[in-house]
Amino acid sequence: MSDFLAIDLEPHRICGVEADVDRGSVKLRKNFSLAVPESVSDDDPQGLGELLKVELRRHRITASQICISLPRESVIVRHLELPDVSDDELPDLVRYQSAAKSSIPLDQLTLDFLPLPRRPDSTVRDVLVATVHHDRIKRLRTIANAAGLELLSVGVSSVATAGIVALEEKHLDHNVGDVAVVIAQHGDRVEISILGEGHLHFTHSTQVVPGEGLHRPILAEISRSLVALQKRLPDARVVRCWMVGSPDENAKLGDAIGERFHCVIRQLDPYQCQGVTLDCKPVDEPHGAFGGPIGQLVSRSLEVSCAVDFLSPRRPTEKKDYSRVRKYAGVAAVAVLLIGMSVYQDIVVRKLEAAVAVATRDEKEQKALLNELEPQVKVADSVKEWASSRVNWLEEADMLTKTIDGTERHYLTKIQFGEGNRKERGTVTASGYAKERFDIEGLNAELMQRTDLEVNAKPIKNSGRDGDYPQQFDLDLKLKHQKAKAAK
Repeated sequence: MSDFLAIDLEPHRICGVEADVDRGSVKLRKNFSLAVPESVSDDDPQGLGELLKVELRRHRITASQICISLPRESVIVRHLELPDVSDDELPDLVRYQSAAKSSIPLDQLTLDFLPLPRRPDSTVRDVLVATVHHDRIKRLRTIANAAGLELLSVGVSSVATAGIVALEEKHLDHNVGDVAVVIAQHGDRVEISILGEGHLHFTHSTQVVPGEGLHRPILAEISRSLVALQKRLPDARVVRCWMVGSPDENAKLGDAIGERFHCVIRQLDPYQCQGVTLDCKPVDEPHGAFGGPIGQLVSRSLEVSCAVDFLSPRRPTEKKDYSRVRKYAGVAAVAVLLIGMSVYQDIVVRKLEAAVAVATRDEKEQKALLNELEPQVKVADSVKEWASSRVNWLEEADMLTKTIDGTERHYLTKIQFGEGNRKERGTVTASGYAKERFDIEGLNAELMQRTDLEVNAKPIKNSGRDGDYPQQFDLDLKLKHQKAKAAK
């Protein structure tokens, strides 16, 4: 049995639990909730660690190892479609594809991923990839060291919470296409996840303003999440919604979700989830924020389908060293070849001579066929050159939509296509909003990778019109004329 401390680390609040973790059981011994004063900012990890150290002493918490869950909004989660490879090949392929998709060099990011179930009659593998910048991991290590703790793991709050819900889902009946929505509220932060077949298919977070009408933006976010999920699960339908938190926490929101999506509402208190026993009095406040810390502890005790750890990401299975065996086998093979070479030399030479004769005859036939088809090739090249000079606006719009990749980080409010001239084939202008400035810079960087596209960078504005998407941007794209390939 081992002692662990697990915390949910928000900019203005820290929720933590200390537990004895053994195989199949998590015994919660102490818990606390700490409001971070404004004098201690996220840019002061040393001060935050010292504040945590004082709080741990006050609660007489003695665990020396800490597991930290980051808010969903602090992590980039992206769905990737990969070739259908084996599980051993998957980690390397995920890193390769993530590097191609990311606007930030992969050596500056920490990555882990969740494999998703194979879709019937599909030739691709689906994965959810989570990335966080190295600088944030360094800050977390500074916080842990200042608090006198060893940083053991770093996960994502929404993923860890979905893990304890997935354990409950295992005991329920499922039909093809059934999905469950998971809602966990942390003050003004609401994390939304979607589970299907016990696997996490989607996770998102949003900010809400407490008060009347709270449920309306959350219902809208659930609808947007389901629309995004239907790209790969077109038959998905919500059959259950799990409200993670204290008994009767967010009861009105649960009623609104049940009425809107015609699904069953279930309440799950993290302090009473599968594998957890309670040896302390829970804090006198909503328990939704404790889903991440408790979920991380449960993942160390039970096998769960939803678990991300940036310090111990999924890696290829370590292969055994058979170099010595291969060395002896190689020596034996060489000996056999040397002995048999004299016997089969004449046969090999005759086969090679016959193959050369066939190849020579085939080469003559190919040359004659190419000469015969040369006039048709010239006509096809002329037609191709004429077709390439015109713009397929449907493809360009599809390109821009795939580049933006859904509505999680940014969205467009206007797009306009214009005819070209002698200098360019056409123009595209668009306007939209994004969550953060680097999302817009990443979008511009990805567009600039196209050699036939000229991107005129426009100033990025902080509009203030949309609290979730405060950064306003404009796109000014020019489609260049493609250079004709030189004739061989």
